[in-house]
Amino acid sequence: MIRNFARNVSFTPRRRVTPRSVDELVAIVRESKRVRAVGAAHSWSPAIVTDDTLVSLDAMASPIAIDRETLQVTVQGGMRLRAINAYLDNHGLAMISLGSIDSQTAAGVIATGTHGSGCNFPCLSAQVAKLELIDGRGERVTLTRGDADFAGAVVGLGALGVVHAVTFDVVPAFRLHDLTKCEPFDEVVDQLDRHLASVDHFKVWWLCPDERAIVYRYRRTDEPANDSGFRRWVKERMVSVGVYRTLLALGQLRARRWIPGINRFLTTEAGRPLDRIVPSHIGYLTPIPPRHREAEWAFELSNAKELLREYRRLLPDGGHTYNFIQELRFSRADDLWLSPGYQRDSIWLSLYNVDRVNWNAQLAKFEAFARAHGGRPHWGKEATFDRAYLRGQYTRLDDFAALVARFDPERKFRNAWIDELLG
Repeated sequence: MIRNFARNVSFTPRRRVTPRSVDELVAIVRESKRVRAVGAAHSWSPAIVTDDTLVSLDAMASPIAIDRETLQVTVQGGMRLRAINAYLDNHGLAMISLGSIDSQTAAGVIATGTHGSGCNFPCLSAQVAKLELIDGRGERVTLTRGDADFAGAVVGLGALGVVHAVTFDVVPAFRLHDLTKCEPFDEVVDQLDRHLASVDHFKVWWLCPDERAIVYRYRRTDEPANDSGFRRWVKERMVSVGVYRTLLALGQLRARRWIPGINRFLTTEAGRPLDRIVPSHIGYLTPIPPRHREAEWAFELSNAKELLREYRRLLPDGGHTYNFIQELRFSRADDLWLSPGYQRDSIWLSLYNVDRVNWNAQLAKFEAFARAHGGRPHWGKEATFDRAYLRGQYTRLDDFAALVARFDPERKFRNAWIDELLG
């Protein structure tokens, strides 16, 4: 049985294969009736589910080339971000921006439009300059930025083929000056424009119903690193993993009545003032969280203050408790057809929780709020699809469906999730 990171998706494919070469991958696609690819399975959506052939690129996970003149790196699709970061760091280079987790594969992270936070930085998929895939006919296809099909194929949801190589734009290695502290939530909202304009990367953590938020400000710098590895171990291993998970377990007791108090304690601890300079691939990351349920939608950034004030009321007024950090992030517009940031700067609002009993009701309430405000779902997280609504939000959705039909005429890469989206 195959399970994803959150254990909310499980299935049994007819076979799971791990090709070691492009030729093997071609043969697998040609001989299979249905195929889906799996990366790190660090996703909450059922994108990888299949009853036939599940392809893992774990054996195709190596760097291919670095071009210092064009500042690009080419890697195999199964290479994990943490390995890419280490490889680039050894060559004095870095990814342009990153999300909070580095366990995903190169092919998986671009297929779902995964993002970090920073108003000058679009999703990670926008850093792709070229991709190579095996389409539904078992043919090799190479797409380069500027090609007619490129913008439709990068955030491809695994529906066009199996991506086995990705070329990313990169930059010279840099560091992040991280300033973290607690601030009143309402003041963060009131001063949002100033916050976004004053730093390169800005994000907010909120533990409902605390009146405060944990504010992260990151400025890109070439100043020398000054953070302690021991401090990171204590903070990120002992406190963020050990203590946090213990408190999550305690919060499930006494009908979850302890959760508001626990969240206030966690806000105080996680929001203690921090001033450090670290390599970028360390500064972006957060410790791997415990298993939880997760949804996230992108909204028009110009509506951010109004959205945040309503979101601030939505969770505590809903009659539920939330024992997990809610993450609020920002990204720049891009031109990728199925990116939630397509042609608009975005604020991303999340719904994270550990609540097996009430999660579906919480998700439905959050999605109603999201649709009422023109949100677009993150493809790697939990969402129910309303195709008519999505066609209004993704103006190239029908073009994407036509692209899928052209790349996969025998519907090899379809599954129920893709069918729900495309009809």
